[in-house]
Amino acid sequence: MVAAAMAANASGIEFVEDDYPKALALARQQQKPVLVDTWASWCHTCLSMKRFVFPDPGLRPVKDAVVWLAIDSENPKNNAFLDRFPLDAWPTFLIIEPRAERVVGRWIGAASVNDFRTFVQEGVRSGESKPKADAATAQLHAGYEARARGDFDSAAAAYRKALDLTKKDDPARPERLILLSTALLRAQSPQGPRDCIQLGLSEMQKTGDSSIASDFVATVNGCAGRLPDGDPQVKELREKSIARLQQVLAKSDAPLSVDDRSDAQATLMELLDASHQHERAVEVAKARASLLEQAAARAPDVTMASTFDPHRTDTYLYLKEPQKAEQLLAEREKQMPDDYNPPARLARVLLEEKKLAEAEAAVDRALAKMTRGQRRIGVLGLKARILQAEGKPTEAAVQEQLDVFRELPATQRNPQLEAQLRKKLADAQRR
Repeated sequence: MVAAAMAANASGIEFVEDDYPKALALARQQQKPVLVDTWASWCHTCLSMKRFVFPDPGLRPVKDAVVWLAIDSENPKNNAFLDRFPLDAWPTFLIIEPRAERVVGRWIGAASVNDFRTFVQEGVRSGESKPKADAATAQLHAGYEARARGDFDSAAAAYRKALDLTKKDDPARPERLILLSTALLRAQSPQGPRDCIQLGLSEMQKTGDSSIASDFVATVNGCAGRLPDGDPQVKELREKSIARLQQVLAKSDAPLSVDDRSDAQATLMELLDASHQHERAVEVAKARASLLEQAAARAPDVTMASTFDPHRTDTYLYLKEPQKAEQLLAEREKQMPDDYNPPARLARVLLEEKKLAEAEAAVDRALAKMTRGQRRIGVLGLKARILQAEGKPTEAAVQEQLDVFRELPATQRNPQLEAQLRKKLADAQRR
């Protein structure tokens, strides 16, 4: 898959692929920032942005404002870049000022065409030589630097100062809420989850009706997951989050892509289930399945239709309709024989159906096509589950998980995951 080929459409955008030095040299020569799209082929939001947002003619005004760079986070050649410029989630978009290689803009997750155009324009202005940046921008830059060091507490403190200095009607304010809530989610401070929940309760209605609104709800509820389920604030946040998502989803003219709307529905389903409202969650799931099926049917080709495969798979499994997922993914594997995602997803479905030999064959087909990136760890974990269900040894699969983990960029090596893998390996060796 070539990002440049996908993006060179009505917008005219062309990407440099997996070559930061080249993009940096072009940016210095042309005296403009680098816009970095850090993505992965398994990330549905990444693919939705590439296939539906970047080609949109609404981005033509910023086509020549930056040098566009796509960084595949699964490609080991990009490890040095990812260590220097770590991502918070997939996708993460950065605007880098090329002279000092400073991050002057950071966007996490999906964006509408209008939001992304504004992000690029603001990033370009922020990177221009000025006697002194405004106070809010200076705090944002301090937050970016703290985040790059892995100091999420300091990043949160800087983002909060930036938010306090941002006018209530500033169009950049909603995305700054995402930056702050994401930093609080990963901060070490015991007060972090409380501060994050309070941020959610006070700001939830101030995030517009784009994907930012649903992403903010999902992030602050991630913070709530660090507190006891019966906590009164957690319950209040959950109730208000359900109402907020229903409000956004009810707007047929909201600037949401199909993927954005489906993401919001998934979060709503999760919150309804956590609130013991499973029947309502099932109704949302049925609406989600219909939305995704219609979008896939409208897609001009197989590649575009496959954008919706991850959510369709999740939804069919949630609705206890694995046969639909199996049929979809078996056909997709034939249509896209070089893509590891269809057989990887198919293996998961076949395991759910207890078709174990077929599941093992599917997961092996996927692994044969994969790089040794972060996604491989998850697929190897799936293989270990399949092997365990078959009564077969899992040691080799778990050992490879640990080996791949150690090859990841340093900023992607989670100590908790390493401890879990070590324990899994010790358990597998005892069997």
